[in-house]
Amino acid sequence: MDLKTNTGLPASTSSSAWMWGVPLFAALALAILLATDSNVALFEFLNRLMAYASDMWWSHVTVLGDTSLALLLMLLLLGRRPDLVWQFVLAAVFASLWSQGMKELFSSLRPPAVLHEGTFHLIGPMLEFNSFPSGHTTTIFVLAGLFCAQPLSDRLKWLALTLAVLVGLSRIACGVHWPQDVLGGMFGGWLSAVAGVWLAQRWHAGLNVWFQRMLAVLITVLALWTMFYYDNGLPGTWLFQFVIALACLLGSLKGQYRLFKIG
Repeated sequence: MDLKTNTGLPASTSSSAWMWGVPLFAALALAILLATDSNVALFEFLNRLMAYASDMWWSHVTVLGDTSLALLLMLLLLGRRPDLVWQFVLAAVFASLWSQGMKELFSSLRPPAVLHEGTFHLIGPMLEFNSFPSGHTTTIFVLAGLFCAQPLSDRLKWLALTLAVLVGLSRIACGVHWPQDVLGGMFGGWLSAVAGVWLAQRWHAGLNVWFQRMLAVLITVLALWTMFYYDNGLPGTWLFQFVIALACLLGSLKGQYRLFKIG
């Protein structure tokens, strides 16, 4: 049994600028960065500049790109917009393939493994491996891409895009990713969202009520785990993480009741 659904934004009404502008910008910027061999220099400049903001600020911003927290946003859609849930799932699959596949392919070193300790600003754990692309940036640009694929005002889309850029920059501010990693995450994350929306509009397997119920159970368990057991490694952010997870869980109650209601 499939759930009744709004089919979402048809591809024909999507703005070409919104659909392709972000990945084209990311690809062009990445090409310039590599051609000029300025990746390290740009990292050092941005990392030093963003150190003027507090560590607590950047720690909280970067948490917004955590995949575990991002998945919890599905709770707010379950029982309300099964079509968007299905877009979310497919985009997440594409993003995972991009992020993990590229990390395994390149196995590039992060700044803490290349630069001398004390020559850059580090926030949180000293991560050293699997640098390209940035997983947090990939995740937040999946969310931004999905958001911008919906029939919303340009003002809201710009806000979503600005937030995504801040999360990407936070990975440089934390000292654990190069600019090229952030651009790679921007490119792959956004295109994953585009691919997820495109496929969801043509393949409706995920609209099955039992599939959506299974997702509801899994994501609810993830929310509880995130609230009480998950350590993201960033000091001082546990309460922020807890509040986001709790808000998603409480915000899902009405939709989940509708989803599981029988008769």
